[in-house]
Amino acid sequence: MWKYDPSKIYHMPVFFGGGEFKPEMTSYVYDNVTINMMLPCEAKKLKDYIPEEFELTSPYLLVTFCQLRSVDFMAGGGYNLIQMAVPVRYEGKEEKLDGMLPLVIWENNTVPILGGREESGQPKVFADIQDLHSFDNKVFTNASSDGKQFLYLEMKDMVPSSQSKLDKMNEQNKELNIFGYRCIPKVGEPGLELRQAILYPQQTYAEYGWSGKGTLNWTTLTMEECPSYYHVINQLASLPLKEPENVFMTQGSSKMMPFTGRVLS
Repeated sequence: MWKYDPSKIYHMPVFFGGGEFKPEMTSYVYDNVTINMMLPCEAKKLKDYIPEEFELTSPYLLVTFCQLRSVDFMAGGGYNLIQMAVPVRYEGKEEKLDGMLPLVIWENNTVPILGGREESGQPKVFADIQDLHSFDNKVFTNASSDGKQFLYLEMKDMVPSSQSKLDKMNEQNKELNIFGYRCIPKVGEPGLELRQAILYPQQTYAEYGWSGKGTLNWTTLTMEECPSYYHVINQLASLPLKEPENVFMTQGSSKMMPFTGRVLS
């Protein structure tokens, strides 16, 4: 008979045994190539997607593409992601923190999707995301669902960054507050069984960097083309976003720290 052991770490399906909890293992390390671009937007539009525990601190959508490789929890494998996030302040009963709240994260591998959703409340869903293409002083990628492209991302006119700029960026990114919002639906009735604001600490380090100009193009999809998440794509596509600002690409590493994450109070 299967028995629950509260000293172990469990993932679905739980019936095959839990993993040993290792306090000394505080993080997962990845190699990455990352593109970030900030898109100004009307604050009142972005506030429609932010839970009541959070307050918008700046009216823009941060779009991030990451090509992650040498992922240690995937035995050196890799995956790609595209994230849409907003800058917020968590206003709890006992603490206040500034950070970024992802609204949706598309990933092209289910392993990091399941862990990030269940453990840290990250809003992860699946999409086909191309590796970054590099041609004629520009880089580009796209995301699609069942063969239907819904997002095209491009960076061009790339200029290498100075070491002083990279040093300043690395100092700022030594401690990143990424928030999650873990929601478990009720069974057989409306509503949520669990709703928790989560802190998911991260770090990034840039060895190389480039600035440039960015392009983000949406293609709306129908329910037939993307049954589960067409409404997410179409609502983001309808946001009154302005031209991308502070477009930047880095090559370096990331450190994800789910074991030092916690439920916020």
